[in-house]
Amino acid sequence: MQNSSAYVRHEGVVEETHQRRTKIIGTIGPASSSQETLEALIRAGLDVARLNFSHGTHEDHRAVVERIRAAERATLKPIAILQDLQGPKIRLGRLAEAVTLVAGAEVTLSAEHDFVGDVDRMPTTYDRLAKDVSVRERVLLNDGRVALDVLEVKGTEVRCKVVIGGKVSSNKGINLPGSQISAPSMTDKDLEDLEFGLSLGVDWVALSFVRSPHDVEQLREHMRSHGRVVPIISKIEKPEAVDRLEHIIAASDGIMVARGDLGVELPAEQVPGVQRRAIRMARERGKIAVVATQMLMSMTTHARPTHAEVSDVANAVFDGADVVMLSDETAMGDFPVKAVETMSALANAAETAPDPFTVPEFADDVRKSHAWAISHAAVVTAREMNAVAIASWTQGGLGPRLIANWRPHCQIFGCASTDEEVRRMGMYWGVRPLKIGPPTSVESLVTAVEATALDRGLLPEGGTIVITTKMPFAPSQPTNMLKLHTVSGKRRG
Repeated sequence: MQNSSAYVRHEGVVEETHQRRTKIIGTIGPASSSQETLEALIRAGLDVARLNFSHGTHEDHRAVVERIRAAERATLKPIAILQDLQGPKIRLGRLAEAVTLVAGAEVTLSAEHDFVGDVDRMPTTYDRLAKDVSVRERVLLNDGRVALDVLEVKGTEVRCKVVIGGKVSSNKGINLPGSQISAPSMTDKDLEDLEFGLSLGVDWVALSFVRSPHDVEQLREHMRSHGRVVPIISKIEKPEAVDRLEHIIAASDGIMVARGDLGVELPAEQVPGVQRRAIRMARERGKIAVVATQMLMSMTTHARPTHAEVSDVANAVFDGADVVMLSDETAMGDFPVKAVETMSALANAAETAPDPFTVPEFADDVRKSHAWAISHAAVVTAREMNAVAIASWTQGGLGPRLIANWRPHCQIFGCASTDEEVRRMGMYWGVRPLKIGPPTSVESLVTAVEATALDRGLLPEGGTIVITTKMPFAPSQPTNMLKLHTVSGKRRG
C-alpha cells in the first residue's frame, strides 16, 4: 500500500487523495455538538456521527442533526448519522447519597423504584429483577467494580452479599452476567426514539443488548411499520450474543464489538478473542465490523494517547475492523478534535504496516452470489492491471462492501445516486462515496464516474479503472457486470 499522500482543493475544501481507509465514528455530545466543532471533527477525519439516545431529549438530537447536516454542506463531505438506541439498560434508582458497600455485608436490591435507597436497601429501574435472577448468581454494579452474590429472592426483593466492595451512587449501571434477561431488547422508549430518529433521517441504527437474531428482525419490522428501513448494527455486549454470533451477524447489516458491557459480562481475558472472532465472522459474510469503547479513553483528559491505546487501535485494524469508534473522547472530552486526528493517524499507520490485512474465507452463500464473483474479479483485475481505482455503482451497498473486504491497494469509489446511499458508505472500509446521476446506460455510468472523480482530482489522466455495476439498473438486479476503462482526462458528453 502506498505511504505517500497527495492533496487537492475542491471548491475550497482540502481533500486527501490517498485517504485513511478505516472509518471513524465519533459520538456527539456536549464537547462536540457546536457547528464549529462539528466542522472541525469532519475535517479531522470523522466519517460517522453517533447520537447516543441514552442521553439528551428529542429536541436536543434534532438540533444536533441540523448542525451535522450544515457541517456536511460546509465541508462537502457526506456524513452518516448512527442512532444508538439505549436498550433495556438496568440501573440503580435514586440513593440519598453515594454509599460504600463493604465486602461481607448484605444489601437488598428491590424491583421497586418509588423510594430513596441507602446502604441497606436500593431501588432499581428493572421491574423484572426478582424474576430474572436466582440464588448464587452474580450481580455487578458500577461497570463491574462492585460484585454481589444473590442469597435470597423473595417477592420483589433480592437479598445479596457483597463480594467485592466499593462506592455506588444513583443511576449506576447493573449487569447480570449469569442471568437470562426476560425484558425485550427494545423498550417503549426505544420505540419512540426509533420513530423519531427515522423521521430525522438517520442513516444507521445500532441496537443495544442484542441477544438473538429475533431482536434484529423485530427492529427491522418496526422500521417497516414506519415506512423506512435503514441498516442495523447489532451491538455485541451480552454472553447470549456471543453464543449466537453467527446467526446475529447473518440477520444484521453489521456488528459492533461494544467492549464496555461485554468486558463486564464476560471475563476480561475473553474479550480480545471475541473481538477477533466477531470481526472475522462479519467479514466472511460481507458485513460491517465496528470496534468500540475506550479506544483512546485517556484522551478524554489528555492530549496524547497511552502506548496501550495505540496498540489497541492498531490491533483492531489488523483484526480487520471496518470502523473504529470514539465515545467519551469526542462526546465529553477535553480534546475531541485531537482525538479524531489521533485516531486517523493511528489507523493510517496501521494500514501501511507490512502485510496488515488478511482476506476472509467468505461464507458459502456469499461465495455463490453474483456480487461476490464480480467483486472478486474486480479486485484481481485491478491488481493485474495496476488499476488506480475500482468504482462500484450500488443501490444497496453490497458491491462496495464486498470489494472493500478484499482490502485492495487501489482506491474504491462507491457510486450512488441518492444522498442516503452516499452517506451510508461512510461506514464502508476504504470506500470513497461519489454521488452521480442515475445512469441510463453503461456509457453514461462511465462518463459520470470519470467526470466526478476528475472534478475532485481523484484520478490521473491515462489511469485504468475497473467499474462494476448491474444491468439493468434495477434494485432487484444483482451486480453482474465488470468493465475496464482508461481515464481520458477530458470531460465527455
